[in-house]
Amino acid sequence: MEQLVFDTLTFDHPAASRPARVSASLHRPSADRLAACMVILTSSAGVQRHREHFYAQALNEAGIAALIVDSFTGRGVRRTVADQSLVSAAQMEGDAFAALALLRADRRIDPARIGVMGVSKGGGAALNAAVAVRQRWRGGFPHLFDLHVAICPGATTQHRDATTCGRPMFFMLAARDDYTPAPLAVEYAQRMRAAGNDRIKVKVYGNAHHGWESLGPVFDIKDAENWSCCRNFIEDDGRHFVVAAGRAMSEPEYQAWARRHCVTKGARAGGGTADLKRRATADLLGFLRHHGFVDPWTNRASVAILDK
Repeated sequence: MEQLVFDTLTFDHPAASRPARVSASLHRPSADRLAACMVILTSSAGVQRHREHFYAQALNEAGIAALIVDSFTGRGVRRTVADQSLVSAAQMEGDAFAALALLRADRRIDPARIGVMGVSKGGGAALNAAVAVRQRWRGGFPHLFDLHVAICPGATTQHRDATTCGRPMFFMLAARDDYTPAPLAVEYAQRMRAAGNDRIKVKVYGNAHHGWESLGPVFDIKDAENWSCCRNFIEDDGRHFVVAAGRAMSEPEYQAWARRHCVTKGARAGGGTADLKRRATADLLGFLRHHGFVDPWTNRASVAILDK
């Protein structure tokens, strides 16, 4: 594991305009070859061993490098569960693109095979990174991710124009998710397909709850800010059209309105099983293999389970 520190990318969005220095850990497969790489963005809980480090290890075993980006510590934040404004998804998106620039300059990483993935808050940022209008907001940043994986992403907020950059996308969703509901994400995927991206895969895990990487009983996150009832669409100018209010609002106005009218407290998470975690990870690696991220020479146990 190699520790890295870099400056975030700022772009023309009110929730992403504050510069910061962030840290990341680069996990490389043991084979000394040019490797594909996945940038891993964290959930609201921050970097966790059973989640972000678990995925990094699974990727490494399949011959794929992983860069876990810590968007919180450098900003003096431990978690955003109780207050999502502490670090915005837009800031995490800026971190992801700064990481992309860093990886493209690393001679150990294949610059044509760099993807982005994340769980929950990180999954939402991974989706935003695919939306075409946001490329214009990034002020001419020339590069795109080669694919996107969103695990239980929040899709209460969707872009009015759902056109993406056309890269492959995988939505991995939990049917029993009351934090980032699967039906909204399914709808967003359908809108992205209708807008021209036919390389979108969606899978809903029938008995899964939010955060299925946590094995054991389902538990209550009592202090969680729950935005699942705050349906809105982001216009091309960055304003939020709030469905319940029937009008568009600036970012600060929307944040204040939502906390008064639609944000609730509490969510459920966990309930994962070893079998579910294995199957979902196999699906992830299968998607990456289909799009050329798993090299043909790789012959490891984690890849072998894809064929079972």
